[in-house]
Amino acid sequence: MIHIYLCEDDNRQLTYWKTIIGKYLLMNSTESLLYCTASNPEELLAVRKKSDTIGLYFLDIDLQAKKNGIELAQEIRKYDPRGYIVFVTTHSEMAILTFRYKVEAMDFIIKDKVATLPEQICACIKNAEANYRSQLDTSKRLLSVKIDKASLVLDQDDIVAITTSEDYHKIIIHTKNGTRQITGSLKELYATLNSSFFQCSRSAIVNLKHVSKYSREQALLTMDNKETYSVSKRMMGKVHKALKDI
Repeated sequence: MIHIYLCEDDNRQLTYWKTIIGKYLLMNSTESLLYCTASNPEELLAVRKKSDTIGLYFLDIDLQAKKNGIELAQEIRKYDPRGYIVFVTTHSEMAILTFRYKVEAMDFIIKDKVATLPEQICACIKNAEANYRSQLDTSKRLLSVKIDKASLVLDQDDIVAITTSEDYHKIIIHTKNGTRQITGSLKELYATLNSSFFQCSRSAIVNLKHVSKYSREQALLTMDNKETYSVSKRMMGKVHKALKDI
């Protein structure tokens, strides 16, 4: 998952960016999330410090604040060294400063070019997602699933659990941000998952990285999103060992 952050002191511009990105996320199969819209650097940094998810940042340079956009990008790099930073500004002459300050900007968009702004913003989201998928694939964390006629790429670390559905030949993927129902079976999907996953019963597979508590007496796993899953009797010993090995 990619969290998208916006920082722009002009409310009309900020609203416009939000509209462009909202339409893109609605019309495309993506796990990106518009996570933070801020009018000043400190507001954005306060949200960023609480997250451990990679970000895509659209930043104005002239923010009418103690920090300009480039200085904000330097601070972001302390918390998100692999994040994607895009500057959106009227000050084209400041592009060279992004190299001097070593913030590794992904792109530089001139906001005065109104006709091409939506296309450029959407292209940055597409490029960030493509790069992110490549990184996940390299680290064996990428999971591609079919939803209707579209393909959705998930980070396996974001998956909390996978359960059977009441609908025939359907399963439900539980992530940190909600659920997705897809066609398939637990057996089929389990074969594609990494070693962090454990089938605790006939109806549920859990990501051991998200287990916050295991009660052997109750045969119950509590996840970090507060969901709970029963452990079958024959799996009780195995789940205890798996949790120790994770």
